[in-house]
Amino acid sequence: MKKLILFIIDSLHPVVLERTLSEGNAPALSFLARHGHYYDHVVSCFPTMTPVAMSSIITGHLPNLHEVPGFIWYHEKLFQVVDYGATWQSLVKLGPDKVIRNLLKRLNEEHLSRLTPTLYEKLEKNGLTSGNINFFIHRARREYITKIPPVMTLASGFRLYKEKVFGPHVLSLGDLVRPLPRKRQLFSPTGIFHRFGFNDVFSGQMAARLIEAGQQPDFLMVYFPDNDKHSHVKGPLRTGPSIERADRSVAAVLNAIGPWNKALEENVIIVTGDHSQTTVGLGDEYLIDLDRALRPFKRLKATEKANEKDREIAICPNERMAFVYLLQDHKTLLPEVVEILARDPRNAQVAWKSHHNGYTVIQGGTENRLNFSPGDAYTDEYGQGWDCIGDLEVVDAKVSSEGILKFGQYPDAFSRLVGALDARNSPKIVLSARAGYEYFAEGAPIHPGGGSHGSLEAEDSVVPMIIAGTAEGLNHPRITDLFSFILKHFQVSP
Repeated sequence: MKKLILFIIDSLHPVVLERTLSEGNAPALSFLARHGHYYDHVVSCFPTMTPVAMSSIITGHLPNLHEVPGFIWYHEKLFQVVDYGATWQSLVKLGPDKVIRNLLKRLNEEHLSRLTPTLYEKLEKNGLTSGNINFFIHRARREYITKIPPVMTLASGFRLYKEKVFGPHVLSLGDLVRPLPRKRQLFSPTGIFHRFGFNDVFSGQMAARLIEAGQQPDFLMVYFPDNDKHSHVKGPLRTGPSIERADRSVAAVLNAIGPWNKALEENVIIVTGDHSQTTVGLGDEYLIDLDRALRPFKRLKATEKANEKDREIAICPNERMAFVYLLQDHKTLLPEVVEILARDPRNAQVAWKSHHNGYTVIQGGTENRLNFSPGDAYTDEYGQGWDCIGDLEVVDAKVSSEGILKFGQYPDAFSRLVGALDARNSPKIVLSARAGYEYFAEGAPIHPGGGSHGSLEAEDSVVPMIIAGTAEGLNHPRITDLFSFILKHFQVSP
């Protein structure tokens, strides 16, 4: 049975990848695309944020089941906001030790639901080996002790020194966890100026050296983070150079196996993104200021715990998407908050759970309203059944002549909205911004003139995918489909 390597390039934009391939500037990815299946419309989760997407890829589920709802979200059991370090200001305010523990440890061991097994857990339970290089979601059964770099220890006031984490048979997390002796890593870019090894070159070199050392597991996840940063700064349509750099790291891994044809004879190789990005306008009017819009309500601050007597809402901005959590009687607060948000035409969708199994979505700045629920009146292109009453324009949906419910600008909108609204069962309103706009609130990262993501919009949500080394493919692919695809390859029941 062939081994399988999954490369994730953060914020991979389908238009830019196709342009880079056509220009001949990504020889490794071009080789894989020519010898495999190429998809230009693979749908991500919602919110289209990296911890959510990573959790969806590795469990095959949306956040209503894997329970990682965003980069910034409200923990209904701890009564406080969880932030994985969206900005340097939040890192300072919350404390480096708390942010690092959230991302390194709690994300995997507490936030990610134990009821949704990871790919690593499924494969290793069935006698296969798996590995992870720099991918944030790494939960499995093997215990590792992280080595916290001195500068991190100092920044945390010496509250961080060593942490116990769990991962698969092979785990590499930058400077923190190294599966090979240091003598094999002399040229790997690490340290404070190279994000402690969380960079594309380190990921590619580590994967290559594992293969050269004869330690390639049956399944290997390799994460390339750099394109995301480049896209945020330069804008998603100017990411050709960072995709070319990622291609060189993919090439390094293929070279470690041998001739590239041999790599495909011995491996199934998949390349995709976790989400894409949209260009944000340059000007204050492109920032949707939720702190200002919702100032009549008493907001829970990032450093506070909820007090039922005097905190009414928690605003959790996730770039082009936001949660507004209702901390008190939500039946009273809901219409008041919705009324304010519905006036703003920059809100493409304002959505909430209206009853046990039903959901309501309105279009900001209009009278358009839609109620939907799981049912059997319509079937979408993924085979999911829905009932709906109202204006389908709210989610840019139409019913085809064959009776199939098809989504345009907001792909797979119903199931992705359910995934966000049912995540962790706390009363909330979900916001998704129109193209070009981004949410601003305390703790929010903003990217005026650059790239951003998070929303239901197709440009945030659609990524390309290459599957090479197998005749098997995917119909109407979503990132969640990789879970069952990989298990099927290894003849493991999902």
